[in-house]
Amino acid sequence: MAASSAPDSFLQKPTEELLFLVQHPELYHPSVVAEAGRELRRRGTSLPPTPAPGPAATPEPVYHEPEPAAAGMARWWPAGVLAAAVLGLGWWGLHSPTAPAATSAPVAAKKAEPIVLEAVKTERLPDFEAKTAAQVAELRRLLPAADRADTTATGRYLRMARRYWLAENAAAHLTSQARTGAVTAVFPGQVDLTQERIAWFMRAKAYNQHLTATMEERLNLMQQGLKLRRSSLQVFKSRYEAQMQLMDPQEEKLHQEATGLAEELRGHYQRKQPLRGNITEL
Repeated sequence: MAASSAPDSFLQKPTEELLFLVQHPELYHPSVVAEAGRELRRRGTSLPPTPAPGPAATPEPVYHEPEPAAAGMARWWPAGVLAAAVLGLGWWGLHSPTAPAATSAPVAAKKAEPIVLEAVKTERLPDFEAKTAAQVAELRRLLPAADRADTTATGRYLRMARRYWLAENAAAHLTSQARTGAVTAVFPGQVDLTQERIAWFMRAKAYNQHLTATMEERLNLMQQGLKLRRSSLQVFKSRYEAQMQLMDPQEEKLHQEATGLAEELRGHYQRKQPLRGNITEL
């Protein structure tokens, strides 16, 4: 058998990792993607179809807020029953020989009363896929060149980063609603979905990903931020169900800390050193 022309590093990589390189060409150098494709063809593995233009996303679970199919009919059927009852009483009052003439006037007045329906505004939880793809690409650019050269570790790190940003973006969105009081009846369910995204990251973080020191340090920042988000979301849901004010100074502080960690990951923020000495001397 003729010797393969693929470099040794690609011969040693598992098929799953080679597929990840081909499926995410925006994250790697073109020569790396091309070499991975050649190795997959040599192994007889069918290549995935070329993705359509736009932000790419790995085929991992995406959580969506379920939309009740019969919500509109559920709001309208009481009004229909009430209208039928009013019409029936009016017909009986007009045609009954024993009914006093005076009773027809109130019935007619009731028929003329408009039926007021209360509208309930709901907002679907965004999936944040496009925003997350841009943030993951940004984190890859911030890695040192030596770390990016380890494509196996880089792929694992970026998959963890995607889990983080999906959870962080959803938690920040709900926190913004809590700060402005713009929550709706679907708020508790959206909190549960976001908690699932946080748990999705935490379960994977429990395993040794065999990453570089820089990657591990940044994963620890992600974990710290999501722990803060998880605590706040639990408080928001409890207070919403008790019809209490959602935000207070403590939750605002947690929000600022979680936001600061997210900005630090993107290289936009540096944590300040704690103040030392007597405050009166500063």
